[in-house]
Amino acid sequence: MKLAYKLKKSDVASVLVMAVILVAIFSVHGVDYQPGVSPDCEACRLDIGPMARAGHYEEMLWNGTQHVYHSSNDNLVQFTRPNNLQPGNNSEVIKNCIDCHNDKPGAKADSLGALWVKFPRLDRNTGRIIDFEKAVQYEFVKRYGGTKPFYNEVRITEIMVYAYEKARQEKRVFDVEPDDGIELSDEQLAGLNTSYTCMRVFEKLGRPKGDIAPYIVKGCNIFTDTTNNRPTGYGFWKTEMNCSSCHMEGGSKEYAVHIGDAVVNYPGVYSANNIIYTNRMRVARCYAHSINEILYGSNSEYYKLLTLYMAWIAEKNGLHIGQNRDSRGIQNVRGTAARHASIIAGQKSYAEKCQICHGPAGYGTDRYDAVPAFTPPPINGGEAFVHTATLSYSSRLASFLLNNMPPGATHENPLLSPQEALDIAEFISVQTRPAAPGASNLTVFYTYLANTAMELWFKEETEEGNL
Repeated sequence: MKLAYKLKKSDVASVLVMAVILVAIFSVHGVDYQPGVSPDCEACRLDIGPMARAGHYEEMLWNGTQHVYHSSNDNLVQFTRPNNLQPGNNSEVIKNCIDCHNDKPGAKADSLGALWVKFPRLDRNTGRIIDFEKAVQYEFVKRYGGTKPFYNEVRITEIMVYAYEKARQEKRVFDVEPDDGIELSDEQLAGLNTSYTCMRVFEKLGRPKGDIAPYIVKGCNIFTDTTNNRPTGYGFWKTEMNCSSCHMEGGSKEYAVHIGDAVVNYPGVYSANNIIYTNRMRVARCYAHSINEILYGSNSEYYKLLTLYMAWIAEKNGLHIGQNRDSRGIQNVRGTAARHASIIAGQKSYAEKCQICHGPAGYGTDRYDAVPAFTPPPINGGEAFVHTATLSYSSRLASFLLNNMPPGATHENPLLSPQEALDIAEFISVQTRPAAPGASNLTVFYTYLANTAMELWFKEETEEGNL
């Protein structure tokens, strides 16, 4: 019998080198003869309650609970640099997460549910914003010397799901802004180049307070003026969409994809691909798949500033973790119309009620500077929203239009009929817009290089006692 592939000397040498490395690892850490077997965790069941553990969320919650209760010690001991500790050692140097992070009287640290609502927060040593995910990494790496095998992305996400679930069960509200902080002054807001829309948000909800306040403003500026707040080097990107193009009034308007409703419901299963998304992942996806923005590095402070601003919005609205309001989702209006949607009728209604702002061909207008509070985005062409965006579906877009368009419309007082909204949405859905994130292979290559550089530029460091 002939082999399909003939081994070369270099292949044999590579196999031998890998074998030597594996022997060295096994000699130091030993061999796990029962991989994947973990002790029965009755405390885990009592903590999170009964569940089928069949869905993706439940599976990750169960795994996260086990990490917190018993496997954090085993993994940290196994993958810790100092002292070369071995599994089963009774040393008190490293404990399980739950040993310190619990809600019992005299606990050494806040419970994970209480910690969840305190992030994103300011790292005073670096002057940067860190989220819960980064804080967990710091805990393992800086405090205990843990290495990559333990804090991989999946395990970190599983611990995040546990912390989120505890915060949800306890109906906690985000606590990112200090109660005793001083509000930003007019001069400070001007120095931060606060956008017109952000000023309206702060008039409505109150000005940000404390040391975290400038970062909340930065997050709001990115959200409301996305195109002018890209990192240096990304100015070439051509899109005229802002986050607030859809999340109206700085994300604070009801029935206009309120961002407070979004941030309190992640991590969760994203329906488009049945994957557990964190808030940062959801923001990144929206950047690329909704407004055709370029993806920044995974540790980019831009995403963290955005999630901080979203958490602040949720806090100001008193939304507890996991809260589902009627105004959160996109309502189905098809059953309220007399007939099916018509592209021709939609074109006529668009000309009568929409083109004055969005232009006859839907490319937008030059009214941005004339009326700062009103920034109509393009709904046609390469600078418009992507065909993979939530509002690219005509039924969802129709609901958005019914509740928010033309300007001045609200859920209680719509300015379109359900039929008009459906027709206009159908007309918009057939316009030429970006089909998918990214324009070419060259763009992808540039993005890769830029992301790599950004990861190096935004490398975050902190001291172990700072969290």
